[in-house]
Amino acid sequence: MKLALISPELQDSCYSFSKKEVTSFWFPRLSLTTLAAHTPRDIEVKIIDEGVEKINFDMDVDLVGISAMTFLSSRAYEISDRFRKRGVKVVLGGIHPTAMPEEAKQHADAVVIGEAEEIWLTLLEDFKKNKLKPFYKMDELPSLDGLPPQRLELLKPGAYMTNNCLQASRGCPYGCDFCSVTNFFGNTFRLRPVKDVVEEIAALDGKFVIFVDDNIAGNKAYARELFKALIPLKKEWGSQASITLARDPELLELAAKSGCTSLFVGIESVSQETLASANKSFNKVSDYEKSIKLFHDNGILINAGMIFGFDNDDETVFERTVDFLYRNRVGLVLFSILTPFPGTGFYKRLESEGRIIDKDWSHYDGRHVVFQPKNLSPEALQDGFHWAYHKFYSIPSILHRILPTKQNRIARLYFNWAYRRMVIRVPKGGISPLSPILNKLHGKLPAIETKNLIPNTFNTIKEKVGEVSSQIESFLEIRVKKNEKLQAILIELEGTLDKINASELKKRIVKTAQKTGMDIIINLKHLKEATPAALNILFSERLKISDSLKVKLLNLSDSFKEKLENLHPAYMIIEEKDLTY
Repeated sequence: MKLALISPELQDSCYSFSKKEVTSFWFPRLSLTTLAAHTPRDIEVKIIDEGVEKINFDMDVDLVGISAMTFLSSRAYEISDRFRKRGVKVVLGGIHPTAMPEEAKQHADAVVIGEAEEIWLTLLEDFKKNKLKPFYKMDELPSLDGLPPQRLELLKPGAYMTNNCLQASRGCPYGCDFCSVTNFFGNTFRLRPVKDVVEEIAALDGKFVIFVDDNIAGNKAYARELFKALIPLKKEWGSQASITLARDPELLELAAKSGCTSLFVGIESVSQETLASANKSFNKVSDYEKSIKLFHDNGILINAGMIFGFDNDDETVFERTVDFLYRNRVGLVLFSILTPFPGTGFYKRLESEGRIIDKDWSHYDGRHVVFQPKNLSPEALQDGFHWAYHKFYSIPSILHRILPTKQNRIARLYFNWAYRRMVIRVPKGGISPLSPILNKLHGKLPAIETKNLIPNTFNTIKEKVGEVSSQIESFLEIRVKKNEKLQAILIELEGTLDKINASELKKRIVKTAQKTGMDIIINLKHLKEATPAALNILFSERLKISDSLKVKLLNLSDSFKEKLENLHPAYMIIEEKDLTY
């Protein structure tokens, strides 16, 4: 019996990696080498990755298995249809067929839902008896104990940066709203015995290995045991981890000692509000700079995952994100456009809201806009995504981020240059002229005054009577975004407002209003405290802007109103119900 396992790839797309790029910085997907490892040795197995070699549709084969992610599902269906036209039986599996099994069945003789190891032998026996079932799904998730080694020898030699890939865990302990991993792996986080992992690595040739885990340090106790066991092997390795790893400096240092040289880290957004909306509030924006420095201090290259298109994102998000990465000298980045993958909570929500505007699965690759954003047009989101890539991988940016690096400088320059080759193929994009104007208003200002501070009743009402916090915030944080529906600039204040930063804030607001010609909305809900002088500077005198422009105050508390000498009549007090996001 002859079995062909196929990994499809996009055709004629500027986003597809060339063979040279795959060799420079990419690695194989392990779904097919895993299936091959669970296939009896009397079956002749061939693995074809369409990213590195062409498919021979006339090959001598009895059964074809195809694994597909959502953006590759249309191509998977094309491949399947061609083989079935010849009378060859085809099995489809992977993330997309798991989320959309009925759709996938239209193009296959059988569909595997979820992980396949413990039903693969049954499926093969059914095929031999000509009794394939339409769907196969395990009753329980497979154990990771005693897994056979990946059939890496079936991969095309020299086609990838490295063939040395393996898994230590499956799933992720978190449940981000936009991620398809949690659904596919049954909302679990499972671990292989460290002994098995070490034995598999020890058998691999070469110095560098890649763990394809979604979160290599998702279980700290396990990660500590694994990293200690890796040290004697003297291998270098890369993987994926949460930025929360930096909260355990000893574990991060141990990762470096064990050979970790690079990690893909899902930072996602530089807005805490955005992270909370995506069920990822365990990422703390306030800790980002310190965390990134800890990774760098341990010689670990960060390949940051950043996503554009959340409901809180507006025209300013692209420039703010690139500036953050530039300032922190982040080594590499993979930008993505937020994508509602089938099977995720995000997909269900957008579908219920009627915001999905494109059902072409080939566009569900994180590089196309397939839904209606809230505070951006689809065109602005697409253009900003392209602009961010070109800006980050520009020559001045590469030199600024990499030249001061002490560890592996040549390798890091090489990877940046490899990514740049891909980036220069895509459209240059652009950002709104509004972005630099709003970003000049956005930021933090120091708060110096500590006397006569008035607590904001919006912040104290939840505390017990008589237990108002005595901690004083030493800054005023200004967050700015454009409200697309109201065509207004929304300014959110957090921290402490004193006379000095209020004067600076007032100047910035005036300049912003003059340059944009838009109404201003100031949200005071998260402002912790303010001095009477600061409140009067902002609100007792009219801002020197056009009479046609309105300034609206949102969540002005009674405690603040009482200390105002007078609220200028030009200001309008509004409530949340008056604000349509």
